Amino acid sequence: MKARARRGRQVAWGVALVAITVVAYLAALGNGFIWDDNDYVTENLVLRSLDGLRRLWLEPQSVPQYYPVTFTSFWLEYHAWGLQPFSYHLVNIVLHATSGVLLWRILRRIGARGAWMAAALFAVHPMQVESVAWVTERKNVLSGLFFFAAFLTYLRAEPLEAVGGIRWRPYVAALALFVGALLSKSVTCSLPAVLLLVFWWRRGTLDWRTVLRLAPMFVVGL
Repeated sequence: MKARARRGRQVAWGVALVAITVVAYLAALGNGFIWDDNDYVTENLVLRSLDGLRRLWLEPQSVPQYYPVTFTSFWLEYHAWGLQPFSYHLVNIVLHATSGVLLWRILRRIGARGAWMAAALFAVHPMQVESVAWVTERKNVLSGLFFFAAFLTYLRAEPLEAVGGIRWRPYVAALALFVGALLSKSVTCSLPAVLLLVFWWRRGTLDWRTVLRLAPMFVVGL
């Protein structure tokens, strides 16, 4: 009974975090396309065809930046609802709100104080406005979602409390999510370094097995 009540409270806090994020960026739903949105979406002919999807992945010069996962999301949206800016802005808000929840769960798992408040500050901080309210900056909110998902999944693979053990399924899933983050925006290559710092902080030392397990992330990021 206590466990059910605790889960209910956690769900309520998660819903509250999503709600304040949506409210903070609600005005963005009325925005149109601006500035680089023509290169990324409205005048991007690569989004128009099935062959364009192939080019997104296999021809790096076909788009302004080689972020195939980001552009694939635009491709899917173009074929789902055309050039209706409302939907693109809504997706950005949903992605960012989900990232806020993932960050909250990460902070709770690593034992950070004020985890919910920190995640809420991340979610509604004015510095996030450009990423959330500008369609072209999908690369930020999408890569952030993959980054936090990979972070949380890796902590399931190698719990902070257990030195030596590894769960291979979440480990492989974390690597896949990390690749998704890199292919959304390459700045997410910092993830393995962040994980090393967290393990060192929480354990007071770095186990060589942890370093070896994170080595593939460093290689892929490089």
